[in-house]
Amino acid sequence: MGEIRSLYYGMDELRKKILKVSYLSGACHIGSSLSCVEILQAIKGKNPFIFSKASGVCTWYCMNYSEEKCIELMKKHPLPSKEGGLIWSGGSLGMGLSVACGIALTGQKTYILLSDGEMQEGQTWEAAMFGATHKLPVVAIIDRNKCQALGMTEDIVKLDPLEDKLRAFGWNTQVVDGHNIDELKEAIKGRTPLIVIAKTIKGRGVDFLEKMGYKNHYYNLSESDYKIAINSLTSK
Repeated sequence: MGEIRSLYYGMDELRKKILKVSYLSGACHIGSSLSCVEILQAIKGKNPFIFSKASGVCTWYCMNYSEEKCIELMKKHPLPSKEGGLIWSGGSLGMGLSVACGIALTGQKTYILLSDGEMQEGQTWEAAMFGATHKLPVVAIIDRNKCQALGMTEDIVKLDPLEDKLRAFGWNTQVVDGHNIDELKEAIKGRTPLIVIAKTIKGRGVDFLEKMGYKNHYYNLSESDYKIAINSLTSK
């Protein structure tokens, strides 16, 4: 992971890079990547970090690597590897929080980004019980865009009232605007075990992708889509 360059991009510039890399690599999950931009900026540099929301990995790559390297990485599944700088990257959904709790058992303050779809997995809740029981130093951020691969979370398996459920499991909880970096940075300073529910928009920053909602999960950008998306960001 020492080769990661930790480049800084303004939010619009980072989103343009995500769009370009997604288009040129023929990768989907563009909406998932755009929704977690501010979250990843807010926790940039925190280590160890578990990238459990694998569908948003283009954002991680674009924050840390050259355009050419990102395109190369996006043509592979984001498995844990030194090449992509990932300790953990999803795989079977629902395993990420367990991995984070395992690392935190060593006493290391551990950060993790979760998708809200993962909150429908039984193992996530088992890990939540374990983390609270042992008061582990875990900071979890949920990208709460209320969308998953094939529909809205509340239509498939209802999660709300999510904050109340997590608090009942023994976690300190906060709800923030997931597109406000200052709110996010302040929230992750909270007492652990901590879960921050970051309210986001899938496809954030690109009008037609935002309107598509969950349908942008497996969406590949055509050439015309890419041009429209870039113009959408440029005009804001």
